[in-house]
Amino acid sequence: MKFSEMPLMAPIQRALVDAGYETPTPIQEQAIPLILAGHDLLGVAQTGTGKTAAFCLPILHLLAAHNVRKEPKCPRVLILTPTRELAIQIHQNLLTYSGHLKLKHAVIYGGVGQGNQARDLSNGVDILVATPGRLMDLFSQKLLSLHMVEIFVLDEADRMLDMGFIQDIQRILPLLPERRHNLFFSATMAREVQKLASGILSDPKKVEVTPQATTAEKIDQAVMFVEKPRKLELLVHLLSDPAYSRVLVFMSMKHGANRIVEKLLKNGIIAAGMMASSLAGSITEL
Repeated sequence: MKFSEMPLMAPIQRALVDAGYETPTPIQEQAIPLILAGHDLLGVAQTGTGKTAAFCLPILHLLAAHNVRKEPKCPRVLILTPTRELAIQIHQNLLTYSGHLKLKHAVIYGGVGQGNQARDLSNGVDILVATPGRLMDLFSQKLLSLHMVEIFVLDEADRMLDMGFIQDIQRILPLLPERRHNLFFSATMAREVQKLASGILSDPKKVEVTPQATTAEKIDQAVMFVEKPRKLELLVHLLSDPAYSRVLVFMSMKHGANRIVEKLLKNGIIAAGMMASSLAGSITEL
C-alpha cells in the first residue's frame, strides 16, 4: 500500500509528497484506518517504527474535516509525552504534515520560560503537545483548560511510568472530558502499563509492531539484574576492568548522565585529561 491509497485528505497527501513519504510503515498502515474510524487504539511499538506519523496524520485529518472555531486556552487535541525532546520532535512533525492545513498547534515543556507558551495558548490552538509537569503548571495558573479535548494521546507510556509521571497522569485524566478519543502508545506492556491503558481506553483496537532486532556478530550481549541503589556501584566495578577502554552508557535523564561522569571521575575510572562527556540533551531523538 502507498500513502496515496490511504483515506487521507488532499492537503495532507500534498504534505506527504513534499516530505518524500511514499510507503507507510506497518504501524502506520494498520493504525491510521483504525484511528480514522474513531476507534480507541492501543499501539505497542518502539521508537523508529513510525508511530508519530501513525497518530499525527489521522488526527490532522479528523480535525480538518470538522474544523471549529478555536477557543483561547482550549486545545482540541492533547498529546502527552515524557520528555522535552520527544515533544519538540512531535511538534516538528506536525508542522511538516499540516503545511497545507489551517490548523494551529503548540508545544509546551519545562526548562524554559513559559511566556511564549502561554501566549500561544491564549491565541487558541487545535493541537497541544505537552510534557506533564509544564502542562500542570500552566493549568494551575488558569492559562490552560482541557475541557474541550476531543482526542487524547499518551505517547511512550512505559517511559512515563519509568520517569515517575504516574501521579501527574492521574491528575490530568480527570481534567479531560469523559467522552473522548484515546490513543495509547508504549514500547512495552508491563503490568503497570496494562493497568494504565485499561483505565484510559474504551474497547480499543490493538496494533503491535515489533521491529526485527539485529546485533553485530562481534558484539556479546549480557543482562545484569541489580537493585537501583547499586547501579552506579556496579557500573564503577565493570568499568574498572581495563578491557573496557571505550564505553557508551545510555541514560534516560540528563542529570543522571552528568552524575555518572562525576562518579567515574571521583573513583579514578577516568581522569580529567581523558575524553569523557555527557551528550544528554544535545541529541534529538528521531
